[in-house]
Amino acid sequence: MLFHPYLGGERAPIWDANARGSFFGLNYGHNRSHMARSVLEGVIFNIYMVALSLVEVVGDLNMIQATGGFTSSELWTQILADIFEQPINVPESREAGCLAAIIMAEKALGLIEDISEIETMVGTNETYQPNPKNFEIYREISPIFIRLSRSLLAEYENIANFQRKFEEEK
Repeated sequence: MLFHPYLGGERAPIWDANARGSFFGLNYGHNRSHMARSVLEGVIFNIYMVALSLVEVVGDLNMIQATGGFTSSELWTQILADIFEQPINVPESREAGCLAAIIMAEKALGLIEDISEIETMVGTNETYQPNPKNFEIYREISPIFIRLSRSLLAEYENIANFQRKFEEEK
């Protein structure tokens, strides 16, 4: 089962304010835990689509450093490693995004020469290794997620307009 996490429109990678969320492939054999995991996977598949776009521009990713609230979930971070098929480093400071913003501002202002010093400030607390059993499954289903995301683009405006019509009647 796949979940498209576009509950309020979407920026990257599809850039469509009318995008809507959906479960695809749901059947009688699924339960709440399957749906919950599908939501986590859908968010990571979406991040993966963004990463694929970046790889086209900057080349292969040689290291992934994950920060933010989701990294406090071992399951979510493991799913990230499995979908990306790469080790995921989680820094000691799980909210290192603020630190990165400060370093980038210092670089822009000419206060520092090189942003590489952030590596010494952040450190790595944990590394999640991809699970071969899982990444084989994700390798097979990720193209379906991507194709489905693209095929739904034509319908997002239609469903959004339909929903707006009923919101206006309230």
